[in-house]
Amino acid sequence: MKYYITTAIDYINGKPHIGHSYEKVASDVLARLARLSGKQTFFLTGTDEHGAKIAEYAKAQGLEPQAFADQTYKYFEDAWKNLDLSFDRFVRTTDPDHLATVADILKKIKENGYLYEAEYSGLYCTGHEAFLTEKDLVNGLCPEHQTKPELITEKNWFFKVSNFTDQIKEKIEKGEFKIWPEAHRKEVLSLLAQGFNDIAISRPNVKWGIPLPWDENQTVYVWVDALINYISGVGYHSDKELFKKYWPADWHIVGKDIIKFHCIIWPALLLAAGIEMPKGVVAHGYLTANERKISKSIGNVIDPNDWVLKYGSDAVRYFLMREIAFGQDGDVSEEKIKARYDGDLANGLGNLVSRLTNMIEKYSHGEIPEIVEPHDSLEDVLGMVESFRFHEALARIWEAIAWANQYIDETKPWDLAKDPANKEKLDEVLSVLGAQVKLVGLSLSPFMPQTAEKIRRVFESDAISKIEPLFPRVE
Repeated sequence: MKYYITTAIDYINGKPHIGHSYEKVASDVLARLARLSGKQTFFLTGTDEHGAKIAEYAKAQGLEPQAFADQTYKYFEDAWKNLDLSFDRFVRTTDPDHLATVADILKKIKENGYLYEAEYSGLYCTGHEAFLTEKDLVNGLCPEHQTKPELITEKNWFFKVSNFTDQIKEKIEKGEFKIWPEAHRKEVLSLLAQGFNDIAISRPNVKWGIPLPWDENQTVYVWVDALINYISGVGYHSDKELFKKYWPADWHIVGKDIIKFHCIIWPALLLAAGIEMPKGVVAHGYLTANERKISKSIGNVIDPNDWVLKYGSDAVRYFLMREIAFGQDGDVSEEKIKARYDGDLANGLGNLVSRLTNMIEKYSHGEIPEIVEPHDSLEDVLGMVESFRFHEALARIWEAIAWANQYIDETKPWDLAKDPANKEKLDEVLSVLGAQVKLVGLSLSPFMPQTAEKIRRVFESDAISKIEPLFPRVE
């Protein structure tokens, strides 16, 4: 069994923020669970490094675009390493195999008769690096960037998207191309029903990008360039066996604002090149701070590295997956992560592991009596994670933690230990708790890999002794 999962690649016009982290952690949870389930797994993330906007940022810093990209992509790669993401490749759209893949795919699409040259006039939003329509605007402005798009007329190469919309629609309706959640599936079907105009796949006068193989005056439109990372990053040009093994992708995990690109344009590009469509797209909501979308343009960003430094990567991962129902928008703040850290983590899980290891050391010579079955199998957690109900899965695991803490309070092992006649009952209590906590650790491993590993090591050691606090107090 194989499993191939991707995140959206991040545009390098700023540093990573907590909104980027949300998508990346969710994807990592799914990748780690797939590996635990015995699936051969490939997890791809990366950076989107071309386009006029990047050239402008580089110029403002007195750098060539490539030098700027080489400096800036590291912020993202380092942030994801700090969050303990288990990606198999970090793809860059400036990687040589990506450049070669883009050229190869577009040549195929042209040879297959789906590209033509024409003049185009449209409203261009520099913030999006995309053309918008009148109905996308609010009071004449781009709703996300609060800027007025520029009316541009230029000669481009166009792609016949409409040739593939019926095929895409049919695959969605048959469930061969899944879109989650259901509201976005309906939205995509509605867009397809309205009819879809052909799109420009190139732009003139944009120097920083991939030139069209047959027309050096045109640069591949940054969105088309970026989408192709999903095949270049898994060996389309550099490792045919790898590509054959993992394509099609099982899930592309993306923000809800870019589903049109991922659910219509990307499948159409693949079909035009004679490549199989991905199996599905998951669209998540926005993170907000004080009820406003977190974005570089608004300036209300939260640096994930700051929270990781203060609370640890597992606590940040837990908070992002527990606080918000995936697929919906959710508000985040320092107060909220602090409350989760103190309540759920330090007082809940941390306290349980500390109490139990202390009691095993004191009352059972550091050995768990013969293990019995845990009180709770937690078998429903797997299905919750696989259906993107991360917050429900964690709430369910915390029910098992709460039960164990309550069981300690009710059975009072410290009292049982006072009388040798209670040895059998004490052994049973410690054994049930040991089994429960081991299972909790295993269930948490996709979400909180470091904590899960600490719990595993403690319970597999020759002599169990009281563990250092898993979640030390944060001032």
